[in-house]
Amino acid sequence: MRFKEDRPINQITYICLTVFIFLSSCKTEEDKYPEMVVFEPNMKGDFRFEEIDPIPKYYRDTDKYVFFLTNNSIPESKVVIYNKKSKTLIKTLPLIDNKISINSDGIIYGFDEKTEKAFKYSPPEYKKIFLEKYALDYVSYENLENIYSSEIKDKKLQENQSELDYFLKKKRYKVLKEKFIDTLLCITKLDKSNTAIAHFKNKEVYLDNSSYLYKGTFIKSKLKGVSSCKPSNYKLYETTYFNKSPLNQFDSVTLDYNFTGSNHFVIGMSSNNLFYYELKLEDKSVKFKFPHPIRNIVNLDGLIILETTNRYFKVSMNK
Repeated sequence: MRFKEDRPINQITYICLTVFIFLSSCKTEEDKYPEMVVFEPNMKGDFRFEEIDPIPKYYRDTDKYVFFLTNNSIPESKVVIYNKKSKTLIKTLPLIDNKISINSDGIIYGFDEKTEKAFKYSPPEYKKIFLEKYALDYVSYENLENIYSSEIKDKKLQENQSELDYFLKKKRYKVLKEKFIDTLLCITKLDKSNTAIAHFKNKEVYLDNSSYLYKGTFIKSKLKGVSSCKPSNYKLYETTYFNKSPLNQFDSVTLDYNFTGSNHFVIGMSSNNLFYYELKLEDKSVKFKFPHPIRNIVNLDGLIILETTNRYFKVSMNK
Protein backbone atom coordinates (compact mmCIF):
# COMPACT_ATOMS: atom_id res chain seq x y z
CA MET A 1 0.00 0.00 0.00
CA ARG A 2 1.28 3.46 -0.89
CA PHE A 3 0.90 6.17 1.67
CA LYS A 4 0.50 9.80 0.74
CA GLU A 5 3.26 12.11 1.82
CA ASP A 6 2.51 14.20 4.90
CA ARG A 7 1.54 17.73 4.01
CA PRO A 8 2.37 20.81 6.13
CA ILE A 9 -0.46 21.97 8.35
CA ASN A 10 -1.89 25.16 6.87
CA GLN A 11 -2.17 28.32 8.91
CA ILE A 12 -5.89 28.05 9.60
CA THR A 13 -5.54 24.49 10.91
CA TYR A 14 -2.60 25.55 13.04
CA ILE A 15 -4.55 28.44 14.55
CA CYS A 16 -7.57 26.24 15.25
CA LEU A 17 -5.34 23.67 16.92
CA THR A 18 -3.67 26.36 19.02
CA VAL A 19 -7.05 27.71 20.10
CA PHE A 20 -8.26 24.23 21.01
CA ILE A 21 -5.17 23.54 23.12
CA PHE A 22 -5.47 26.92 24.83
CA LEU A 23 -9.14 26.42 25.63
CA SER A 24 -8.44 22.95 26.97
CA SER A 25 -5.83 24.32 29.36
CA CYS A 26 -7.86 27.33 30.55
CA LYS A 27 -9.79 26.88 33.73
CA THR A 28 -13.28 28.34 33.92
CA GLU A 29 -15.71 28.43 36.82
CA GLU A 30 -19.33 29.07 37.59
CA ASP A 31 -20.66 31.98 39.61
CA LYS A 32 -19.52 31.28 43.18
CA TYR A 33 -22.22 33.43 44.74
CA PRO A 34 -25.36 33.15 42.57
CA GLU A 35 -27.56 34.75 45.22
CA MET A 36 -25.37 37.83 45.57
CA VAL A 37 -26.74 41.05 44.06
CA VAL A 38 -25.14 42.60 40.98
CA PHE A 39 -23.90 46.13 41.53
CA GLU A 40 -26.14 48.86 40.16
CA PRO A 41 -26.52 52.47 41.30
CA ASN A 42 -30.16 52.12 42.38
CA MET A 43 -29.83 48.86 44.28
CA LYS A 44 -31.62 48.81 47.62
CA GLY A 45 -29.84 48.85 50.97
CA ASP A 46 -28.00 51.10 53.39
CA PHE A 47 -25.93 52.85 50.74
CA ARG A 48 -26.68 55.47 48.14
CA PHE A 49 -24.70 55.53 44.87
CA GLU A 50 -24.93 58.90 43.12
CA GLU A 51 -23.41 59.08 39.65
CA ILE A 52 -21.15 62.10 39.29
CA ASP A 53 -18.87 63.63 36.66
CA PRO A 54 -15.36 62.13 36.39
CA ILE A 55 -12.94 63.52 38.95
CA PRO A 56 -9.15 64.05 38.82
CA LYS A 57 -7.12 61.07 39.99
CA TYR A 58 -3.91 60.95 42.02
CA TYR A 59 -1.00 61.53 39.63
CA ARG A 60 2.24 62.54 41.39
CA ASP A 61 3.57 63.90 44.69
CA THR A 62 6.62 65.65 46.11
CA ASP A 63 7.76 66.49 49.62
CA LYS A 64 5.39 69.48 49.69
CA TYR A 65 2.64 68.82 47.15
CA VAL A 66 0.18 66.20 45.93
CA PHE A 67 -1.12 66.42 42.36
CA PHE A 68 -4.34 65.07 40.89
CA LEU A 69 -4.88 64.96 37.13
CA THR A 70 -7.89 64.44 34.88
CA ASN A 71 -7.83 61.60 32.37
CA ASN A 72 -8.69 61.58 28.67
CA SER A 73 -12.40 60.94 29.33
CA ILE A 74 -12.77 64.46 30.72
CA PRO A 75 -13.18 67.22 28.09
CA GLU A 76 -11.58 69.96 30.22
CA SER A 77 -8.20 68.83 31.49
CA LYS A 78 -6.90 70.21 34.76
CA VAL A 79 -4.39 69.52 37.49
CA VAL A 80 -5.39 69.96 41.13
CA ILE A 81 -2.67 70.78 43.66
CA TYR A 82 -2.84 70.08 47.41
CA ASN A 83 -0.57 70.89 50.31
CA LYS A 84 0.84 67.50 51.25
CA LYS A 85 1.09 68.13 54.99
CA SER A 86 -2.27 69.83 55.59
CA LYS A 87 -4.11 68.11 52.71
CA THR A 88 -5.68 71.44 51.78
CA LEU A 89 -6.35 72.64 48.25
CA ILE A 90 -3.76 75.09 46.92
CA LYS A 91 -4.72 75.65 43.31
CA THR A 92 -6.53 74.22 40.28
CA LEU A 93 -4.82 74.82 36.95
CA PRO A 94 -6.56 74.40 33.58
CA LEU A 95 -4.63 72.41 30.98
CA ILE A 96 -5.02 72.20 27.23
CA ASP A 97 -4.35 68.46 27.57
CA ASN A 98 -2.72 66.19 30.12
CA LYS A 99 0.68 65.88 28.48
CA ILE A 100 2.68 67.13 31.43
CA SER A 101 5.54 66.21 33.70
CA ILE A 102 6.17 67.19 37.33
CA ASN A 103 9.60 67.19 38.93
CA SER A 104 10.58 66.73 42.57
CA ASP A 105 10.41 70.49 43.20
CA GLY A 106 6.75 70.54 42.16
CA ILE A 107 7.38 72.35 38.86
CA ILE A 108 4.84 71.40 36.18
CA TYR A 109 6.03 71.25 32.57
CA GLY A 110 3.57 71.00 29.70
CA PHE A 111 3.05 71.50 25.99
CA ASP A 112 0.17 73.15 24.14
CA GLU A 113 -0.16 71.39 20.78
CA LYS A 114 -2.52 74.06 19.41
CA THR A 115 -0.05 76.90 19.87
CA GLU A 116 3.02 74.62 19.73
CA LYS A 117 4.42 76.23 22.84
CA ALA A 118 5.89 74.64 25.94
CA PHE A 119 5.20 76.09 29.38
CA LYS A 120 5.87 75.59 33.05
CA TYR A 121 4.15 76.37 36.34
CA SER A 122 6.46 76.95 39.31
CA PRO A 123 5.50 76.84 42.99
CA PRO A 124 4.34 78.41 45.14
CA GLU A 125 2.42 80.88 42.94
CA TYR A 126 2.14 78.50 39.97
CA LYS A 127 2.11 81.24 37.37
CA LYS A 128 2.35 80.16 33.74
CA ILE A 129 5.61 80.89 31.88
CA PHE A 130 6.25 79.97 28.25
CA LEU A 131 9.60 78.42 27.38
CA GLU A 132 11.97 79.35 24.59
CA LYS A 133 12.04 77.01 21.59
CA TYR A 134 15.32 75.34 20.65
CA ALA A 135 15.31 73.85 17.14
CA LEU A 136 17.35 70.74 16.34
CA ASP A 137 16.74 70.81 12.59
CA TYR A 138 20.37 71.68 12.01
CA VAL A 139 21.29 68.02 12.65
CA SER A 140 18.88 66.56 10.12
CA TYR A 141 20.55 64.36 7.50
CA GLU A 142 19.54 66.80 4.78
CA ASN A 143 21.21 69.73 6.52
CA LEU A 144 24.31 67.74 7.45
CA GLU A 145 24.73 66.58 3.85
CA ASN A 146 24.73 70.23 2.76
CA ILE A 147 27.24 71.27 5.42
CA TYR A 148 29.65 68.42 4.70
CA SER A 149 28.96 68.09 0.97
CA SER A 150 32.63 68.63 0.01
CA GLU A 151 33.89 65.96 2.40
CA ILE A 152 31.19 63.55 1.25
CA LYS A 153 32.14 64.16 -2.36
CA ASP A 154 35.89 63.75 -1.72
CA LYS A 155 35.34 60.44 0.08
CA LYS A 156 32.77 59.31 -2.52
CA LEU A 157 30.39 58.41 0.28
CA GLN A 158 27.34 59.02 -1.90
CA GLU A 159 28.22 55.78 -3.71
CA ASN A 160 27.71 53.68 -0.57
CA GLN A 161 24.57 54.39 1.47
CA SER A 162 25.67 52.50 4.59
CA GLU A 163 28.98 54.38 4.74
CA LEU A 164 27.16 57.67 4.17
CA ASP A 165 24.72 56.91 7.01
CA TYR A 166 27.58 56.07 9.36
CA PHE A 167 29.38 59.29 8.41
CA LEU A 168 26.28 61.41 9.02
CA LYS A 169 25.59 59.74 12.38
CA LYS A 170 29.11 60.59 13.56
CA LYS A 171 28.74 64.18 12.37
CA ARG A 172 25.36 64.49 14.06
CA TYR A 173 26.85 63.36 17.35
CA LYS A 174 29.82 65.72 16.97
CA VAL A 175 27.62 68.74 16.23
CA LEU A 176 25.17 67.94 19.03
CA LYS A 177 28.00 67.35 21.48
CA GLU A 178 29.63 70.70 20.75
CA LYS A 179 26.46 72.79 20.57
CA PHE A 180 24.16 70.99 22.95
CA ILE A 181 25.11 67.87 24.92
CA ASP A 182 28.24 69.16 26.67
CA THR A 183 26.25 71.88 28.46
CA LEU A 184 23.09 69.82 29.01
CA LEU A 185 22.18 69.02 32.61
CA CYS A 186 19.15 66.78 32.06
CA ILE A 187 16.03 66.26 29.96
CA THR A 188 12.38 66.20 30.98
CA LYS A 189 10.17 64.10 28.72
CA LEU A 190 6.49 64.90 28.99
CA ASP A 191 4.10 62.04 29.76
CA LYS A 192 2.12 60.70 26.76
CA SER A 193 4.09 62.93 24.41
CA ASN A 194 7.27 63.06 22.33
CA THR A 195 7.96 66.56 23.60
CA ALA A 196 11.08 67.17 25.67
CA ILE A 197 12.38 70.03 27.82
CA ALA A 198 16.17 70.54 27.95
CA HIS A 199 17.69 71.92 31.15
CA PHE A 200 20.90 73.93 31.02
CA LYS A 201 22.68 75.78 33.82
CA ASN A 202 20.90 79.09 33.29
CA LYS A 203 17.85 78.26 31.19
CA GLU A 204 15.26 75.68 30.16
CA VAL A 205 14.13 75.30 26.56
CA TYR A 206 11.58 73.33 24.60
CA LEU A 207 13.23 71.03 22.06
CA ASP A 208 11.70 71.21 18.62
CA ASN A 209 12.19 67.87 16.83
CA SER A 210 13.59 66.30 19.99
CA SER A 211 13.56 62.90 18.25
CA TYR A 212 16.97 63.78 16.80
CA LEU A 213 18.41 63.23 20.26
CA TYR A 214 17.51 59.56 20.19
CA LYS A 215 18.61 58.68 16.66
CA GLY A 216 21.84 56.73 16.77
CA THR A 217 23.61 54.78 19.49
CA PHE A 218 26.32 57.43 19.88
CA ILE A 219 23.88 59.99 21.25
CA LYS A 220 21.84 57.49 23.26
CA SER A 221 24.98 56.38 25.05
CA LYS A 222 25.98 59.96 25.86
CA LEU A 223 22.50 60.84 27.12
CA LYS A 224 22.14 57.71 29.24
CA GLY A 225 23.14 59.43 32.47
CA VAL A 226 21.06 62.58 31.99
CA SER A 227 17.75 61.23 30.70
CA SER A 228 15.53 62.54 33.49
CA CYS A 229 15.45 65.52 35.85
CA LYS A 230 14.49 64.73 39.44
CA PRO A 231 11.15 63.08 38.70
CA SER A 232 8.35 63.31 41.25
CA ASN A 233 6.94 60.32 43.14
CA TYR A 234 4.01 58.27 41.87
CA LYS A 235 3.40 55.60 44.54
CA LEU A 236 1.80 57.58 47.35
CA TYR A 237 -1.27 55.34 47.16
CA GLU A 238 0.92 52.44 48.32
CA THR A 239 1.50 54.19 51.66
CA THR A 240 -0.90 55.03 54.49
CA TYR A 241 -1.26 58.65 53.33
CA PHE A 242 -4.75 58.22 51.91
CA ASN A 243 -7.66 56.86 53.92
CA LYS A 244 -8.03 53.11 53.86
CA SER A 245 -10.26 51.95 51.03
CA PRO A 246 -13.74 50.92 52.18
CA LEU A 247 -13.97 48.61 49.15
CA ASN A 248 -12.47 45.15 49.25
CA GLN A 249 -12.39 42.63 46.41
CA PHE A 250 -12.52 39.24 48.10
CA ASP A 251 -12.95 36.91 45.14
CA SER A 252 -13.25 36.62 41.35
CA VAL A 253 -14.00 34.01 38.69
CA THR A 254 -13.52 33.60 34.96
CA LEU A 255 -16.75 32.30 33.47
CA ASP A 256 -15.56 31.72 29.92
CA TYR A 257 -13.20 32.89 27.18
CA ASN A 258 -14.04 34.47 23.84
CA PHE A 259 -11.95 34.72 20.71
CA THR A 260 -12.47 37.58 18.31
CA GLY A 261 -10.75 38.80 15.16
CA SER A 262 -11.30 40.58 11.88
CA ASN A 263 -9.97 37.63 9.88
CA HIS A 264 -8.54 34.13 10.26
CA PHE A 265 -5.03 35.36 11.00
CA VAL A 266 -5.68 38.10 13.58
CA ILE A 267 -7.23 36.72 16.75
CA GLY A 268 -7.91 38.50 20.01
CA MET A 269 -9.00 36.99 23.29
CA SER A 270 -11.35 38.29 25.95
CA SER A 271 -12.94 36.74 28.99
CA ASN A 272 -16.18 37.04 30.88
CA ASN A 273 -15.46 37.58 34.55
CA LEU A 274 -17.17 38.25 37.82
CA PHE A 275 -15.57 40.26 40.61
CA TYR A 276 -16.88 40.05 44.16
CA TYR A 277 -16.71 43.01 46.52
CA GLU A 278 -17.56 44.05 50.05
CA LEU A 279 -18.17 47.71 50.83
CA LYS A 280 -17.90 48.80 54.48
CA LEU A 281 -18.83 52.26 55.70
CA GLU A 282 -19.33 53.19 59.35
CA ASP A 283 -21.10 50.14 60.88
CA LYS A 284 -22.78 49.01 57.66
CA SER A 285 -21.62 46.71 54.87
CA VAL A 286 -22.88 45.25 51.62
CA LYS A 287 -21.58 42.59 49.26
CA PHE A 288 -22.09 42.67 45.49
CA LYS A 289 -20.63 41.38 42.24
CA PHE A 290 -19.91 42.98 38.89
CA PRO A 291 -18.50 41.81 35.51
CA HIS A 292 -15.92 44.64 35.47
CA PRO A 293 -13.37 45.85 38.03
CA ILE A 294 -14.58 48.50 40.48
CA ARG A 295 -11.99 50.84 41.97
CA ASN A 296 -11.94 53.14 44.95
CA ILE A 297 -10.68 56.54 43.78
CA VAL A 298 -8.43 58.11 46.42
CA ASN A 299 -9.01 61.79 47.09
CA LEU A 300 -8.37 64.44 49.72
CA ASP A 301 -11.94 65.73 49.97
CA GLY A 302 -13.13 63.04 52.38
CA LEU A 303 -15.39 61.46 49.73
CA ILE A 304 -15.97 57.82 48.89
CA ILE A 305 -15.80 57.56 45.08
CA LEU A 306 -16.11 54.32 43.12
CA GLU A 307 -15.21 54.04 39.44
CA THR A 308 -16.07 51.38 36.89
CA THR A 309 -16.28 51.42 33.08
CA ASN A 310 -15.53 55.17 33.11
CA ARG A 311 -18.50 55.91 35.38
CA TYR A 312 -18.04 57.51 38.80
CA PHE A 313 -20.29 57.08 41.84
CA LYS A 314 -20.23 59.01 45.12
CA VAL A 315 -21.12 56.73 48.02
CA SER A 316 -23.08 57.92 51.05
CA MET A 317 -25.32 56.42 53.71
CA ASN A 318 -29.06 56.33 53.22
CA LYS A 319 -30.86 58.27 55.91
